[in-house]
Amino acid sequence: MSQSSATLLRSECARSVAPHVRCLRRVGFCRAAARAAGRRPLAARLYHVFALAATSTYVLLQLVYAYQERSDMDKLSQVMFVMLCHVTCVAKQIAFYVDAECIERLIAGLDDPLMNQTAGARGALLRESARAAARLLRVYSGCAVATCVLWIVFPVLYRIQGIPFEFPFWIGVNYDNNAVFGVVLLFSFYCTNLVAIGNTTMDAFMATILDQCKTQLKIVRMNFETLPERARGAHAAGGEHYERALHRLFKDCLLHYNRVTEMCAVLHDVFAAPLLVQFGVGGWILCMAAYKIISLNVLSIEFASTTLFIICILTELFIYCYYGNEVTVESERVSQSIYSMEWRRERPAFRRSLVLVMERAKRPLRPTAGRIIPLSLDTYVTILKSSYSFYAVLRQTK
Repeated sequence: MSQSSATLLRSECARSVAPHVRCLRRVGFCRAAARAAGRRPLAARLYHVFALAATSTYVLLQLVYAYQERSDMDKLSQVMFVMLCHVTCVAKQIAFYVDAECIERLIAGLDDPLMNQTAGARGALLRESARAAARLLRVYSGCAVATCVLWIVFPVLYRIQGIPFEFPFWIGVNYDNNAVFGVVLLFSFYCTNLVAIGNTTMDAFMATILDQCKTQLKIVRMNFETLPERARGAHAAGGEHYERALHRLFKDCLLHYNRVTEMCAVLHDVFAAPLLVQFGVGGWILCMAAYKIISLNVLSIEFASTTLFIICILTELFIYCYYGNEVTVESERVSQSIYSMEWRRERPAFRRSLVLVMERAKRPLRPTAGRIIPLSLDTYVTILKSSYSFYAVLRQTK
């Protein structure tokens, strides 16, 4: 286990992303930072390169197939919704490779003592956040893997029944022979599963970071609201002067708020471009999947697999929009929480400091995709509406 992986087990906050990082390193989607890479085996580094090459090659093969079948809308839709999903995966995968140092710093920042206030209700919030992150990863990734398993089942059934089947990517060889068919099937299964596990885990990782931002903002608000009471408690328990305790706790609140702001900024800087790609093609993915599923038998395995795929895409877009929206909402409430504390009895200098912080808090954190598309529930609804509009146009022009 690398040093950074071991660190993940030392704090309550960082424990929420520990399973994500372990999974991403196992599938080769997340490499260690440069300072640790020199101590890692050459085989591990080559595996990371191989994983990126495998996903990129599969996308290129799908692109060639799409170009060849551009005049057949049924075949084009069959390859497009999967290919566009794989494109978003490659974009996020490249970000994990290129910005490994930033991601390592982001993970290490979760071990900050200010981010791990485990007493009372604050600790309950952190533990619930970690449990929710683990549930999201299991359910989301499980749904994606189930989709890929079904994708390997119906080609085999078609083969047994003697029904012609065409893989939705360019191969360049005839696979009428059972051995060649088996090799192509295994290649397809490996690439789709690699993308399914890696892509969903990257999504869950980013959603968990956003959830941590939301949780930390809740704790910041609780600390601001109870600031005078905690200062009086410190004065009564340890004999610390009340004014000194008040300013120390106030400084901790400000540092904590800055840590959350920095974490949100790093997440945006690293994943701005991949998220822009994700939201840019999200509507088209849903449109193409809907166009494909409308022609399938409701009782067929292919219909079930496409339904699971649509559920995965809807979940993918929703978790970004939901947690991004939650971060904005909690951030907007910080100023209100500062005003809710017992500030009227404090000295004028302290009250002036509160006014300055409240002015800063009036600019809430607004996670976006590429500084263009806000991660909000309104954006999610807009994508659903646009995907239906695309689908309706395609159906009319068929």
